[in-house]
Amino acid sequence: MEKKLRLGFVGSHVRMELIRKIIPSSFPEIQTELYENDRYDYCEEMERALLALKRRVDGVIFGGELQFKLYQNIFEPDTPCTFIQKDSVSLLNSFLFLAWRKVDISRVSVDNYSASTIRKILSDAEITDSNIKILRRRKLGTANKKYYEDLYQEHRALYREGAVDGCITTLFFVHDRLAAEGIPVAYSRPTTDNITKTVARLKRECLERIHMTEGNLAVLALRITPREDIFYQSQSEYFGGHEKLKAAEELYYFAKDARATVIQQSDEQFVLLINRVDLMNYSNGLESLPFLHLIRDNCKCSVSLGIGFGYTPGEARSNASLALKKAAQCEGSCTYIVHNIHSILGPVNFITPQSTQNPEVQEQLQLLSQNTGISVSKLYRINQLRERTKKSLFTAVELAEQLNLSPRSAGRLVNALEAHGLIRLSGQTVSEKAGRPRNIYQILFELEQ
Repeated sequence: MEKKLRLGFVGSHVRMELIRKIIPSSFPEIQTELYENDRYDYCEEMERALLALKRRVDGVIFGGELQFKLYQNIFEPDTPCTFIQKDSVSLLNSFLFLAWRKVDISRVSVDNYSASTIRKILSDAEITDSNIKILRRRKLGTANKKYYEDLYQEHRALYREGAVDGCITTLFFVHDRLAAEGIPVAYSRPTTDNITKTVARLKRECLERIHMTEGNLAVLALRITPREDIFYQSQSEYFGGHEKLKAAEELYYFAKDARATVIQQSDEQFVLLINRVDLMNYSNGLESLPFLHLIRDNCKCSVSLGIGFGYTPGEARSNASLALKKAAQCEGSCTYIVHNIHSILGPVNFITPQSTQNPEVQEQLQLLSQNTGISVSKLYRINQLRERTKKSLFTAVELAEQLNLSPRSAGRLVNALEAHGLIRLSGQTVSEKAGRPRNIYQILFELEQ
């Protein structure tokens, strides 16, 4: 049995209605507390309500980015929090909705999506001749009423002038005002899949924080099996062995990077002993395990993975064996996580499609690097860290651990970022232990995807 998690959900009544429909059936083990508020500018009353909410929940999910940016400092770094991100499927659904209403989807206005995302959807649909009007995206620090009024007026003016035949907006109150005037408009709402993935990710992070005191050792128990198509080839035994060897290679590379010890039990079963903190750092709090992607991409093998924690190698290994037994019952690659006999989490799918860096991102990185003197690779890794963890607040020590930098190098990087306005001091850690508090910095730059 898992511990009953209590998650808070914050957002507009439209987003909270989605939460009410989806969470009880998808996550019956989670207790929810919803806070509805349609305001997207700073409000002291809302701040007080969220401070009270923080004391009652294990983690918080905001319905959208705008409120998250305003109030995330209330929760981070003490309480895990994130937001439901926009995705291309939501935008595609909006295009379909307008097409169903006989709107020419090559002539619409769209807000709060990047040009690259819109271009990709149109390209996949083989729409080459389009007159899409992309409205400006909100920048940090501009979450105020004037922004939303201007956004409504821009959509309205484009339609009245005949420049577009319909509108797509991510803001429900912009949608309602346009719809009230009879303007064809689609509200880009989060998909069920996007919501469930966000909740599952925060659930893992909350459970990990809850169980951090239950041992500092982790064991990974793996079973590598060739995929079914191998067995239909001639010399299948040879090819199967070859693929398992390639997968084992990736495993040993991971062990070297993550400072883990590998025990090979057979040609397809492995046990890895690793410090819990090292595993958390390498996987961004069990958010992703890159070596599983590498095995998926480079080897025709599936991986059943069991992760166990404990105070001793024996305890962690026993939990990992239990997790592996659960994972082996699933088809294809699958992971289970066992903190203790009463807390079994899974199935967890760490293998998701990996996006490649697009030209717009590369251009932004080059420009930032030229203006700051900070290498492109470091800027990209910082942005990826913020994207993966869904956090923008870090200490210099956390940056050093996550980016594999020495404390001195991390300090120099923080100074350079601060000097060029890419981060700012947001507060200090509060600890009952002796020692100086650490500065908390907020990452300010975001790359247009």
